[in-house]
Amino acid sequence: MRIGIFTDQFYPYISGVVTSIKMLYEGLTNLGHEVFIFTSVDEQKAADCAELEEYNFINFPGKPYPFKDLKDYRKTKNPKKMVKIIATYQLDVIHVHTEFNIAKIAKKASKMLHIPIVHTLHTLYEDYLRYVSPFFDRYFHKIMFKVLAKVFVGSLSKVTTIEVVPTKKVLTLAGKYYMKGDIRVVPTGIELDRFDEANFTEQQKVELKRNLQIPQDAFVFGYLGRTSGEKNIPTILEAYSKLKNKNNSILLIVGGGPQFDDLVSLAQKYKIEDKVIFTGFIDNEFIPLYYHICDIFVNASKSETQGLTYIESLASSLPLLVQKDECIDDLIQDYYNGIYFDGVDDLVVKMEEIQKATSTLKNIKQNTKKSCAKYTKEHYAATIEAIYKDAIELQKKKGK
Repeated sequence: MRIGIFTDQFYPYISGVVTSIKMLYEGLTNLGHEVFIFTSVDEQKAADCAELEEYNFINFPGKPYPFKDLKDYRKTKNPKKMVKIIATYQLDVIHVHTEFNIAKIAKKASKMLHIPIVHTLHTLYEDYLRYVSPFFDRYFHKIMFKVLAKVFVGSLSKVTTIEVVPTKKVLTLAGKYYMKGDIRVVPTGIELDRFDEANFTEQQKVELKRNLQIPQDAFVFGYLGRTSGEKNIPTILEAYSKLKNKNNSILLIVGGGPQFDDLVSLAQKYKIEDKVIFTGFIDNEFIPLYYHICDIFVNASKSETQGLTYIESLASSLPLLVQKDECIDDLIQDYYNGIYFDGVDDLVVKMEEIQKATSTLKNIKQNTKKSCAKYTKEHYAATIEAIYKDAIELQKKKGK
């Protein structure tokens, strides 16, 4: 098959969506398919990004949106002109990983070229409304959400042959997002072996801690991911600031994003800047080692559809301390491979508890790796491949 992946996010931008697309691209390529990625990213950043050399990458010209938290997203024009470009690739199926700018181009291409669409919903948008308008989000949240869900997700779903969601919880929300028709649950896969602790020596961990100025005997609470609003990192900072005993612990924030400077300022406000280490953006090649210098992974996000960093953490044999959310019920069992908390005060209690209960942490660690065995990129790609074949057959029947 000749497969077109359409996305508003790709390298040099780093996110769970990008990781998902990367895994799918590699898995499908290994199965013998030709895969092409259609997106719009900053031309100069794309030229400087070595990772893009590994992909069949088609970059549409565009301009950034005038919102701080959406600065990595771009707006394109002349979709008909872009459809002519898409036509030259003779695609058998279009897989859309967005509901916004590039999705419009995908819809136009599907209609004009009679190509079936498969759509994956990666994000629950309640926590993203503030990026569009904090004022309307605060006073007209329900109305805004309904409009955005209907205009973006609903309009795309109308022309989609098969919908894909990563968890059962997202499936239960399909109606709220105006998704209709054939909807299938497919968890995203990752390269689990990249995160295996056997890949790293004790000396590598010691040196990384030394470079980050982390005491070798310090207990490390680690967050890895984008520093953006929907990740709710301020909750982690606030909870850490309330710990009674922070003397022998460090909070490590690994990653960059639009909220980075605000988070640094917030740590200063809480007077914990000497206990919080912000690494900024880290090349994806080096990320696995950072999991292995942490004692527990902390995430307060309420907007995950699956949480790929959670799977990476488990593959690294690193226990989880995460905000209770139905979206990750299939992945995390409380006090088996991780620990749930609910809100700032509960997070404070759990952070203090886990530092003292070393035996509990050790028991949880024994269950981490085996609990994520089903999330391989090979299984992911094979499942999506079958969906593509179904979509193409349904398109043929539709055309008769």
